[in-house]
Amino acid sequence: MEETGCDQGEAELALDLAQQNLENAIGTIGSLLRHIVALKGKFYFPNKNFYGLILIVLNTKTQEILRSRIVISYNPSLYENSPKMDWYALEKLIFSYRLDEGSLFDFTQDIEQKLKSYFSEHIEVLVKSQTSEITELLHNFFKPDEIVVNLEQEELNLEQFRKLPNEDSISSTKVPTPKRESGTVWLQIEAIEDEGGKEANRLMEGEVIVSKIVDNRDIAHYLTHLIGSHRDGEMIPQPAVIRRITNDDIESEIQVCYAPGIMGVTRVNNKFKIKTLEDKSTPWWRKIIPWT
Repeated sequence: MEETGCDQGEAELALDLAQQNLENAIGTIGSLLRHIVALKGKFYFPNKNFYGLILIVLNTKTQEILRSRIVISYNPSLYENSPKMDWYALEKLIFSYRLDEGSLFDFTQDIEQKLKSYFSEHIEVLVKSQTSEITELLHNFFKPDEIVVNLEQEELNLEQFRKLPNEDSISSTKVPTPKRESGTVWLQIEAIEDEGGKEANRLMEGEVIVSKIVDNRDIAHYLTHLIGSHRDGEMIPQPAVIRRITNDDIESEIQVCYAPGIMGVTRVNNKFKIKTLEDKSTPWWRKIIPWT
């Protein structure tokens, strides 16, 4: 009971099934505890042309919110996804759409925090209600804005929730990564000039240069916050590893990596001197992005 959080009856049942072997009982009780419910849905604002996906995972026994994920976007393809998909596939899809150019990042963050607080205040209704009543909760939360909601429930046992599914086991109607088929976001950058630096046509792959993201798209502003290139409303220089460099007679195109899936590109004159860093190791960016 202390190890798994189960009650006495559940512990006794697990021990009986494991023929009184305590270690086996602890290992298998997760499949008996069916207290996890995933609320999965999509919604849109007909008067604003906003589209959203939502995932709330609850422990109905402890009345605890285990997951609270949401994304709101201008991209109408977001609403084409079915909420019947596996909860984990939906969670990945939500994070994927947060990187889409149409994503309303600040609005999404604000709504996600307020919605979790709102649901916590109505947790008893949330864990005991059917989708129609939870839909009504969402309507009340977004008032006076009108929304259209499509919700589904998925029941999980504790073992299913703790053990994330393999890619092959994920069932979904559609799990795209919009405009991210290659898994890479390309940003426009500037290389930082340094009179004592290295000429562009002498740079090599694997070297670390200092650069600044100058891309004005919303996705760029979102990513600069994640990788620490944004401070007090201003873009700041950031080290980046050269992944590829190509030269012609006049210019060099430099491609750099800020984090897995986040690349920058710039073109400079071959004689342009760029500030470099002596440390050519790259483990720093592996710790920045949580989904790596």
